[in-house]
Amino acid sequence: MEQRVEELADRPVGFKPANAIGYMHLLPLSEIIATVLSVAYPSAQKVWDVYNTLVARFGDEYSVLIGASLDEMSKIVEPRIAEAIVRVREEKIKVSPGYDGVYGQLVLFEEQQEKTPEKLEKIKQRSLSDFM
Repeated sequence: MEQRVEELADRPVGFKPANAIGYMHLLPLSEIIATVLSVAYPSAQKVWDVYNTLVARFGDEYSVLIGASLDEMSKIVEPRIAEAIVRVREEKIKVSPGYDGVYGQLVLFEEQQEKTPEKLEKIKQRSLSDFM
């Protein structure tokens, strides 16, 4: 199949038009904060307290994610949260993909990866006979 694609291609691999619009990989601010605080859910009050502090200071979520400086953010929230936001902006993070109903995980710092369990124990599905 790939061979056929190559035959039909009208431009070289990696071609980018001169007028192409750029893009950024961003993650929701609440997800970043929850990961740093080791909170299971981004909707936790602890996460929203930090989120609202940042948004109140910088105007909106995109301003925080794209333009807020590390120094300015470090003055109002934990420096580790500010560093995580900058790492996402600079694409210096890793996302471990999920599998079989297990969500993927955001890895912002290398030491964080060591803390995450390598293999989660799977829960066996119960059959109808278990209920009889």
